[in-house]
Amino acid sequence: MKKMTWALAGLLAAGSFIASCSGSNGQSSVAASDSVAASAIDSAQGVQIDFATSEVQWKGFKPTGSHYGKLPVSSGQLDLREGILRGGYVALRLDSLTVEDLKPEEGGDKLKAHLLSEDFFDAAKYPEVKFELTNIPAEGVRITDLTELKGNLTLKDVTKNITIPVASVVYDQEHGTYAIASKPFNINRADWNVKYGSKSFFTGLGDNFINDDIELSFLLRTK
Repeated sequence: MKKMTWALAGLLAAGSFIASCSGSNGQSSVAASDSVAASAIDSAQGVQIDFATSEVQWKGFKPTGSHYGKLPVSSGQLDLREGILRGGYVALRLDSLTVEDLKPEEGGDKLKAHLLSEDFFDAAKYPEVKFELTNIPAEGVRITDLTELKGNLTLKDVTKNITIPVASVVYDQEHGTYAIASKPFNINRADWNVKYGSKSFFTGLGDNFINDDIELSFLLRTK
């Protein structure tokens, strides 16, 4: 693969964010199934995720519009040797969630507090979101050939297995690091017991409902 600069990787990240903000609800939905055993990680061969430049973008929908923001990565590691991926995980602290479409004083702080409350993600009780890779063969897979990532997503008190579509894997030859970008994809929050304003749990909501789909996309960079 030709050498790619971090400027290009950043451009890919921006493209992923724009797609996540402009895409319509209901596209690229991923099915949630029962969790399976996570792929084993050899910590001695682990490559750390660069927390300063890795993040998840989120977008939620309601009849009158949408809100979006970011969720930085707080920890993570990939079992990655000579370009072969054998396992890994990423964790995110919910209290680091940001709201990007509203200024803090114009509703952004209020929305964040509501999202972190018991109504939605109950961050005080379940402070971390975790994604662990699964279904990777013992011999591993070449990371630059990835078209999807299968893994267990743990949110609140529920762990479900999902398949995330991968948009690109960029290798920076100069620094020996990777940037992995997903395509925008939707999860159904009802699968993780996020109930507030959901038609999956309540009737008679009229137009006062919030769509079950949450649109996500991410950029992960290794150190």
